[in-house]
Amino acid sequence: MGKLDLLLSSKQFEDILIKCLRVSIAIIFIWFGSLKIFGHNPVEDLVTFSMFPSLGFGTGLLALGVAEVIIGVLILTNVFLACTYSLLLIHLLGTFSTFIYGWKVVFVPQFPILSLSGEFVVKNITLIMAGLVVMVHENRRIKLQNSWVR
Repeated sequence: MGKLDLLLSSKQFEDILIKCLRVSIAIIFIWFGSLKIFGHNPVEDLVTFSMFPSLGFGTGLLALGVAEVIIGVLILTNVFLACTYSLLLIHLLGTFSTFIYGWKVVFVPQFPILSLSGEFVVKNITLIMAGLVVMVHENRRIKLQNSWVR
């Protein structure tokens, strides 16, 4: 077994990669949420054509931004795993309502051609899966730590 194979099969390397993935998800949520808190909503068209259009401006936009920052901070601090990743999933799955309410925004000029906004929503599949991977890994890691303590 070569050095690269040993590194790639290392549990320590896996833990580092998962931590990097967790931090990168947190950065995305904190950054995107902060933009909304300060009144910038580059995805206004998506939010306007979602099941909660009032989150696209004013107090709704502020609330959405605060929620995203809270999700990001919870992911970063790695606490309340079940609650944190439930919020992440609910938030990201909510973005897919645009495919129901904003058909003409996500498919331009028509189905199946995605607009930039449509691509933005579809990439959330990756964030959902990344969040699930981190949650499962962190839950397993915590259970292992607790079993060693006993």
